[in-house]
Amino acid sequence: MNNLGVFSAIVVAALFASAAQAQTRRLNLNDALALSMEYNRDLKVAKLEQEKSSQSVREAWGNVYPSLNLTGQFAHSFRNTNFFIFPAGFGGPPGSAPTGGSSTPTQIVATDINSVNATLQFVQPIYRGAIFAGIRASSVVDEIARQSYDASVAATVTDVKKAYYDVLIAQENVKLLEQSIARNMQALQDVRLLYKQGLASDIDTLRAFVAVENQRPTLIKAQSSVETAKTVLKTRIGLPANEELILSDSLSYDETSTDLSFDKAYQEALSTRPEIRQLELNVQASDEQIAAEFSNFLPTLDFVAQAQVLTLQTNFNIGSYQWGTNVSAALQLSVPLFTGFKNEAKYSKARLDKLKAETQLENVRENIRAEINVALTNVAEAQQRVAVQTKTVQAAERSYAITRSRRVQGVGSALELTDAELALNQAKVNYLQAVYDYLVAKANLEKSLGRAGRGMMKN
Repeated sequence: MNNLGVFSAIVVAALFASAAQAQTRRLNLNDALALSMEYNRDLKVAKLEQEKSSQSVREAWGNVYPSLNLTGQFAHSFRNTNFFIFPAGFGGPPGSAPTGGSSTPTQIVATDINSVNATLQFVQPIYRGAIFAGIRASSVVDEIARQSYDASVAATVTDVKKAYYDVLIAQENVKLLEQSIARNMQALQDVRLLYKQGLASDIDTLRAFVAVENQRPTLIKAQSSVETAKTVLKTRIGLPANEELILSDSLSYDETSTDLSFDKAYQEALSTRPEIRQLELNVQASDEQIAAEFSNFLPTLDFVAQAQVLTLQTNFNIGSYQWGTNVSAALQLSVPLFTGFKNEAKYSKARLDKLKAETQLENVRENIRAEINVALTNVAEAQQRVAVQTKTVQAAERSYAITRSRRVQGVGSALELTDAELALNQAKVNYLQAVYDYLVAKANLEKSLGRAGRGMMKN
């Protein structure tokens, strides 16, 4: 086998391997949404953040429980160590005489001292204001993470719906172009028949042929748009890029009565949108942070108990060491007197953070107000366009049928038939665009109201 044959065999094998690896998946919209809950990477990150915040709650509670620490130390002195033994009465009240007949301490010089000690310490916080404020704050942060996950679910559901609709309208555009080409092909056959009968000229035949061929590049581009839209959909869901998707739903208009006033929609959004709940919890968390920073001005009280063993030796014969022991218990009170204005600055920052959270909450409320207004307007506008375009398509189909009938009979002109075909194609495109816009507007409205993904949220 020559080199060309070997290369061809490798290419064919690679193509078969690629085809074997690719999988075909049929999807309706509900399937796509369900898969996104499982595979969407943004949701996975949000879920991990939620689990992480749950561990923060455990961490905060850990400050309430006692701590038990074991420490040990071995030290060796490489220089002479001087010890002084003071006589009884040394350092007594002024005018008193030391006992024992000596007024100076006795100096002892030791070399190669080994110091060994081990301490087991038990600490139980009794009062620390920051601990319980931290527990409350961590619980609020945990709830914020849950609301953040719900917001991610709503965003994912909306994005997947839009991506699914993008594929559907791209496929419908391909169908419209194929139908248009088929009509033009029929017109070409008609004009050729008329030409044979002497009822059409060469220019009519040429014009019909050019009309067909001009649409083929547009069809190629539309088919490419379908594949691009499918790639985006797979990314939104979290599916592998080599999977082949077949969408089982169609781009159809299913009018559902919104019957929703702006005030009612706005109140629903305020009560259900996870973003609103998040910011309300941010304000609550800011209150707890203020309480935690204020507690830094207050004293703390701990119970401390420890057991210690220690020795000082001049050799490395550990088995001959004699150990001293000490067991103690204490109440440890700490009163902050001056911290260089650090606590004051932290307290002021916490108060400013609360003002910031309140401002953000008010800003989001106003943004939601505008968002709902736009969403309701877009839904109503798309519904009106669908109603108008439905009648327009019916009229354009009737006009094309009449014009073609006239052309077949040799009465109408080629230009009239071309105009009728363009009008029909444009009417169908406008109808599909209106349906697509309605579905997208409805998805945006559901997200604005806080309904998107509501049944899929798992806390």
